Amino acid sequence: MSDTYRVNEFAELAGITVKTLHHYDRIGLLKPGRSTAGYRIYMVRDLERLQQIIALKFLGLPLKQIKTVMDRAEVALPDALRMQRKVLEARRQTITVAIAAIAEAEKALEPGKPADPAILRRLIEVIDMQENLDVMKSYYSEQAWLKISHRYENGPSEEWKTLFGEVQAALNQDPASETAQALAARWMELANKDSGGDPDVKSGMLKAWGDRANWPEPMRKFLTEYQVESLSAFIAKAITGGSRHYYSDEAWQKLGERQKSGLKEEWRALYLEVEAALNEDPAGEKAQSLAARWMEQVEKDSGGDPAVRAGMEKAWADRANWPPPMRQFLLDHNVEKLAEFVGTALAAKASRG
Repeated sequence: MSDTYRVNEFAELAGITVKTLHHYDRIGLLKPGRSTAGYRIYMVRDLERLQQIIALKFLGLPLKQIKTVMDRAEVALPDALRMQRKVLEARRQTITVAIAAIAEAEKALEPGKPADPAILRRLIEVIDMQENLDVMKSYYSEQAWLKISHRYENGPSEEWKTLFGEVQAALNQDPASETAQALAARWMELANKDSGGDPDVKSGMLKAWGDRANWPEPMRKFLTEYQVESLSAFIAKAITGGSRHYYSDEAWQKLGERQKSGLKEEWRALYLEVEAALNEDPAGEKAQSLAARWMEQVEKDSGGDPAVRAGMEKAWADRANWPPPMRQFLLDHNVEKLAEFVGTALAAKASRG
């Protein structure tokens, strides 16, 4: 196999037209090298990129979005193929379910008689699934969606269903108990497994969860079916319950039920905003505004009580020794880096006097 190819040779090798290659070159999607005479010269790595372009196009992404996805981060071919396979397998399952629902409806329909409303409802739900997925897709970047879409198409895994059942059975236990801590650790591990440790996917998951009140009805139905709201609230209590020993009894009581219920939506929103501003000048107006909001939220959580604030500071200073669920929480929300940015912004403000 040659190391380089002229446009006609590359088109024949790839099985596409020269016209298509010219178009991809014009829009910057697949730009070949040039010979000294100005001819387009392609290499094997261009064939790998072309394969990813064709695969993403097949998955329904327009060329403009494909360029954005591929320019944002180069994906190694094995990883790209694995990701494409997973998306196609999930899509195959969705299509299989739709075909089965239509076939079932065909068998149930009797000539000359009205259709059973339940059958029609099932058909609508199945065919409507793609629209519901499009709503969930809006919380993610294109690259992140390729990695997480199967989670929404297939519903909760057997691991999640098992864990939901175990957490449900433990709701009456002390969130700081060994059992609750173990369940919280497994919950965080599974969430991390879903994201593949990808910060972009985690960011999308946070956005989606924060906006769950606006999810399509079939997606909200899943929350109700598995009582996810109450289960996640218990897990949040278990995570924060690991910090109980940093507070006096009086301070822990004052921390209040709202704080002990876990990560509040105000913090979720603030984490996302700070993460989006990490490349900003810490002394700039935006960073200063976010740092001020961060400190306001800390003050709000402590209620202005010195004993509560002391417990919060003691806990943060000892974060290297936090229980696994709490340490995983730091990783999942990138809290170390966010807090460092806020600290730099506060230091910049202090230096200006």
